[in-house]
Amino acid sequence: MRKFTYAQAMKLSNKFDTEILSALLTWALVAGSSVYFLQRQIGWDHWRVPVAVLCYVLFIVLFMAVIRDKPYSRDKTIRWTLLLLLFVLVVGIYLLVPYSYGAILMVLLSAVVPHLLSFRAAVWLSPLWSLPLYLVLEFYWQEEYAGITSLLFWSFNLFALIMMNTAVKEQRARAEAEQKNRELLATQALLGQASKQAERTRISRNIHDLLGHHLTALSINLQVAQRKTEGEVRQLMEQSHGIAALLLSDVREAVSDMRQSSAINLDQALTLLTSEVPRLKVTLECNTQVADIEQANTILMCVRESLTNSLKHSDADKMFIRLDKESGQLNLNIRDNGGTTHFTAGNGLNGLRERVQALGGKVGYHVTDKSFSTHISLPEERP
Repeated sequence: MRKFTYAQAMKLSNKFDTEILSALLTWALVAGSSVYFLQRQIGWDHWRVPVAVLCYVLFIVLFMAVIRDKPYSRDKTIRWTLLLLLFVLVVGIYLLVPYSYGAILMVLLSAVVPHLLSFRAAVWLSPLWSLPLYLVLEFYWQEEYAGITSLLFWSFNLFALIMMNTAVKEQRARAEAEQKNRELLATQALLGQASKQAERTRISRNIHDLLGHHLTALSINLQVAQRKTEGEVRQLMEQSHGIAALLLSDVREAVSDMRQSSAINLDQALTLLTSEVPRLKVTLECNTQVADIEQANTILMCVRESLTNSLKHSDADKMFIRLDKESGQLNLNIRDNGGTTHFTAGNGLNGLRERVQALGGKVGYHVTDKSFSTHISLPEERP
């Protein structure tokens, strides 16, 4: 499967505005008060003050970069690098500013960790990023209560980990529920189309079998009667036979039209499946109808699998889906802008290939570092 990225979990746009604002407020209070008290203690002309200001500014810039919603080209690597730089920066602030409450900035970093690391690993590693506070307070600033202060801020870090981990789980559960709901609505739409198709087919079959049979019998009887009559009656019989033949032709044409109109329009189902997908802007072009319900269901499942793969294993934010028909082939093309240099088909893509091959179709992939394309071809007439 394609490389897992942090972008699937980091959706801090509208839903997390409150958290971002609270983080900014916390940073402003910590930075503002620290600089104020520091300059009162040693004066503006001391080198520590401008360096501390610079560190605080760098902190908020890097912090906003690490929590931004838009994915990076090598997303997880870049976010880990930014997080490590933030850690070094906070330790530097410990050495510059002799106020222990500066460790609140480390609590902000702890709230980011659950997006990058499993909760269990984060809990076990939390003493490592809490330890520098104790070392600096004890051996550099020689604070009397360094131990208890460090333990308190470690507990704050744990609290941030637990709360953010809960938020991440709820967010993922909500995203999965929304995805299942879209899939359910799409399946319902497809079943509705299949039900209408079956009903139209039944009606057309009844018309053909019953009305067509009687009209054929009537036409034959009129033809026989025509041969046994003469004069004006024979002429009327000829006219009646012509009308019966024309009516039979109209019935056959109507039945043919009903069968053609019983094709499944996938546009509704695909629109429901691809609308309001988190992070992905999906462009859908459905230029044909599908006559066979199994082919329609296979196309729907292929689109669903492509959406799932793109969300879970790539940094893509755009997807293009096109369904058309050419030379007796149904062609489904799916392309996103989340490329990779390492591609291995997993269970989902293997299952997709098996489903298509069972209907006599073919699946192809084209992978670059900037896009991932899937081409699916199905014969319009099943073998």
